[in-house]
Amino acid sequence: MTFQNSLKIQFRKNNNPIFLLVFLFFIQIVFSQNTSKPVQITIKDAETKLPIKEAQFTADGIFQKYEVQSDDLGNLILNTVSNGRYKIKLSHKGYETIEKTIELIPGQHLFFELIPKSIELNEVVITATESRGMTSTSIIDKKAMQHLQPSSFTDLLELLPGGRSKDPVFNASNFIKLREVGTSDSNYDISSLGTAFVIDGIPINTDANLQYTTGPRMSVTPGSGYADTRRNTTSRGVDMRSISTDQIERVEIVRGIPSVEYGDLTSGLIKIKRKRGRTNWESRFKADEFSKLYYVGKGFESEAKRFVLNVGLDYLDAKPDPRNSFENYKRITASIRTQKTWENNSHSLQWDSSLDYSGSIDNERADPDVGYAKIDRFSSDYNRFSAVNSFDLNFKTSPFLKSVQLSTSVSQQLDKIEQTKWVQVSSATAIPNNTEQGESDGIFLTPQYISNLTVDGKPFDAFLKAMANFELQLFGVKHALKAGSEWTYSKNNGKGQVYDTTHPPSPEMSTRPRSYKDIPASTDISFFAEDAVTFPLGKHQLNLAGGIRAMSLLNVPSAYAVSGKYYFDPRVNAQWALPSFRIGSHALKAELTAGVGQYTKFPTLAQLYPDFIYNDLVQLNYYHDNPAYRRINLMTYKTLPVNYNLAPAINKKWEVRADFSYDNNRFSVTYFNERMHSGFRNGSRYQALSYKKYDNNSIDPSTLTSQPDLADMTYVMETLLTSYSITNNGSSLLKDGIEFQFSSKRFSQINTRFTLNGAWFKTTYTNSSPVYKSGQKDIIIDGKRMPYIGLYQRDEGSERQQFNTNVIADTYIPSLGMEFSGSFQFLWFSSSQSTPMNGTPVSYINPSGEEHPYLEIDKSDPILQWLDIKYNDALFQKRTIPMSMNMNLKVSKDFYKKFRISMFVNRLFSYYQNYEINGQKIERRGLNSPYFGMELNLNF
Repeated sequence: MTFQNSLKIQFRKNNNPIFLLVFLFFIQIVFSQNTSKPVQITIKDAETKLPIKEAQFTADGIFQKYEVQSDDLGNLILNTVSNGRYKIKLSHKGYETIEKTIELIPGQHLFFELIPKSIELNEVVITATESRGMTSTSIIDKKAMQHLQPSSFTDLLELLPGGRSKDPVFNASNFIKLREVGTSDSNYDISSLGTAFVIDGIPINTDANLQYTTGPRMSVTPGSGYADTRRNTTSRGVDMRSISTDQIERVEIVRGIPSVEYGDLTSGLIKIKRKRGRTNWESRFKADEFSKLYYVGKGFESEAKRFVLNVGLDYLDAKPDPRNSFENYKRITASIRTQKTWENNSHSLQWDSSLDYSGSIDNERADPDVGYAKIDRFSSDYNRFSAVNSFDLNFKTSPFLKSVQLSTSVSQQLDKIEQTKWVQVSSATAIPNNTEQGESDGIFLTPQYISNLTVDGKPFDAFLKAMANFELQLFGVKHALKAGSEWTYSKNNGKGQVYDTTHPPSPEMSTRPRSYKDIPASTDISFFAEDAVTFPLGKHQLNLAGGIRAMSLLNVPSAYAVSGKYYFDPRVNAQWALPSFRIGSHALKAELTAGVGQYTKFPTLAQLYPDFIYNDLVQLNYYHDNPAYRRINLMTYKTLPVNYNLAPAINKKWEVRADFSYDNNRFSVTYFNERMHSGFRNGSRYQALSYKKYDNNSIDPSTLTSQPDLADMTYVMETLLTSYSITNNGSSLLKDGIEFQFSSKRFSQINTRFTLNGAWFKTTYTNSSPVYKSGQKDIIIDGKRMPYIGLYQRDEGSERQQFNTNVIADTYIPSLGMEFSGSFQFLWFSSSQSTPMNGTPVSYINPSGEEHPYLEIDKSDPILQWLDIKYNDALFQKRTIPMSMNMNLKVSKDFYKKFRISMFVNRLFSYYQNYEINGQKIERRGLNSPYFGMELNLNF
């Protein structure tokens, strides 16, 4: 007899209404007492006694059913529980499942211990997996990272479709390139600048980074390139060398259409979740040809206070060339993370807090036993301190408002570049000492001297984010809504470029020392709203998520075009889950996904507020044996190369994906298309500078008693046509490609899983803005350089393609505690082709600074003809490099569940196909030698 039928019988037997009211009141008191206290359940590992997070618990009773997941402390709460017997099921990957019937009583605290089992072979994944969500996302967990044995975040990119293993490069900044072939041209750094890195919900902001050196580029180590250029990260995004992987729990690399919750990006999103919860002491030591890495960490917990503390410390010491002890990179990372939870019947509050430090020292100095420049050195130090607090308030009984999140972050960097350079001049050269425009006398530079340059940067960043999640039932459809706002503040309080102006880094300096404190702060605010709905259509299911993000750059002077404007990013994702149908003894599942969206990235401080450019034109250079008679006179022009029309970079992308799974086998394929026509790059402007050219012959050395008097000298007026760089929106990046991944089930006979992934990328890089330049090089007319400047369209561009696949076979033998994998990485072809350039200018600038259209008749002019540049057709031929293959091997062995020894060898075997270019045979034999290393893990 059911409870409802029993009530009906009692009501019929007792028609007295007072009795009925008393009876109902009594029932209400009983139920209120039974549900006043929640049931708490704690789940631990039966062997290690560590809490198990994300354990799945279900309880099925007569009137109620619960489905709950344990938190980081292994706890879960059941609210509004009625007395009675429930059939429970407790499960977690890698543990024996518990199924039994128990009696639940409000207020009780139950403890369960799960017994570890031999992990099902299909559950061991040591490669990146494709998310089943509504956008293309690669998920890399700590198991995959442990098998990969990375030294920095850069190594993880090997696991992406289209990724390949690469030797670490520690003597240069590492920038990310998603879904593209890649180019070394810094005018397309929007690819890395537009990739957002978010760690525990807090983005890494690099907009206030101004660590660049002034003057000409500097080379210290022969063959290593320019020391300052390789390490420059200004307006280029996050240097992945600085991100350690040892404290990371999980990484999501969103290559597709991310939620509108995330902004100020164009290319992609990197979501990093760090370790939380109780753990044993973990330690790691890795050694390879280039570096040594040390890590130690532990998670503590207090069950009574529901408090978790995680600490971690790692240190990397790397030498790009083991034979060269004068070039070195060091990184240290320390983190303290806490988590506190409060919970009652109506809500739960979780407070996450962290204190972090990350620092690096990048040194390069000349070998004193080689060459003459024995004192040249370059050092770049990076130190970042950050404090983060996040609050997550969940409402259990609210039918509409489900949760509210608030995140705050402040960070302070102390960055310093120190450069020492030996400078020699071969002729009498002036030191410009005028900081304002006009005529002035200079000082003759010492023929040989030591220049010391310090770049002092102190970027300060603050971040605030508030977001609420709602649920709404409308017309029978459940809506999951989110809305929120973000505020970001960036300011650099450093001293900037500091050097002795009488001993500059170069005699051809075009800048003066400037304090970074004088640069205004960057402040932006954004608002976003998104709705996610699910439509059950019979056996089909349609998932939709759409939203819009509005952004504005605050604290910008009204002269800028971006001042006071809001930019809107709409984004939509859709997923259609088709009904599964059986083929043989298993079901085939299929999902089709599509997404389209727009992304906006604001300019950085360096792009909005560039340094002044100084042109110091020598009007008189009179050098006499008597220093008292020497005189050098300059005309200084001060130009502010700011582009007030600079707009944000905007990227538009869409993608379609198909995903199929059958019997633990899975295949997904994605086609994407991205169009950006407003990337940041260095453009050019021209200016005509007039100055006096004094005639030294009008000076009679025999009559001099002091410096020459300019009033007594003859001169002629000269005009110099010159161009200077500005930041504009001229870079175009067009991306097309296909990504795919197949992952088989693990065959029990051989304990092996096979994974095939790869990608075809086609990337077009072009400059959409006109360029001023002097036409054909080395043209001398009447003893002078070409006195005209041409304006050229379509001056630069290239189309690059590549197609590669990776075949991975990984074997796991639980009885031996061994896992090993072999990967064959094929680059089937890579090609590049410069797009045709039009060498005929659209206009030209004459020596007086006047602009005129360039006509057909000008091609016959004795002087203007040299502005018409003739290009050889061979420059635009397509060059294709054929197939190459590398074989990599990784092996790991566990001992007593506490020790783990691993080793890897990249390029254990390689093959590079020879090819021909213009009839010349290119052999690539022995280009790359194997790269190997090993590591030891301890858990106790």
